[in-house]
Amino acid sequence: MNIIFDVDETLYDMVQPFERAFKELWQDKYDIDMYALYAASRVHSDKVFDQVMAGTMTVDGAGVYRMTHAMEDFGFAITEEEALEFQHAYRKHQQHLDISETMEKILDLLKNRNVSLAILTNGDTDHQMEKIRGMGLERWFSDDKIFVSDTVGYFKPDVRTFRAVEQALDLNRDETWYIGDSIENDVEGAGAAGWHMILLNRHHNDTSIIRHQPDYIVESEEELLEILKRIVGDL
Repeated sequence: MNIIFDVDETLYDMVQPFERAFKELWQDKYDIDMYALYAASRVHSDKVFDQVMAGTMTVDGAGVYRMTHAMEDFGFAITEEEALEFQHAYRKHQQHLDISETMEKILDLLKNRNVSLAILTNGDTDHQMEKIRGMGLERWFSDDKIFVSDTVGYFKPDVRTFRAVEQALDLNRDETWYIGDSIENDVEGAGAAGWHMILLNRHHNDTSIIRHQPDYIVESEEELLEILKRIVGDL
């Protein structure tokens, strides 16, 4: 059995470094609900993701775009300097991420059951590897089983991204599971590729729009742990 994980919002909750940056810089400066601001920032981040992948916008440039527009949604006009300061604080905290105790239990369970583990994530290779190493994920994932779209040459939900991983690891689709948080990138991409799929829906996104139905939808790491215990129980 092969189980492949997304990174952001899957192996860790992305609100974690955002919250730390917000508390450091803006908590006493702006009267905004941090979680609502985070949600808005993700919407604007998605708008420029293709530009980052194409090399026409830097990661920091995307951060400035994301935060200036998210703040505008709440009626605050911030300078590029303020947005860049927030981006730098956000990236600083991304280098010191923690996976939860439950996620550690999940990865230990799979490793102890001799499940073949890998990572497939969208993003800039250096940036994603910085986070992966910061979380100590090499304890469960060897470098030859970490795939970042920037290096693969395609990005999810493009089926060619999944096919590249299949070829590199000589995977049998019937025995391959993908775990991710994004309906568009993960559920639709893995579904189109013919992989089994578990959606980790941390933030309770609308699942009525899904075209390729996942095998399971869970809303917490604890639920994910219980599902995986059942899936690998007969190994």
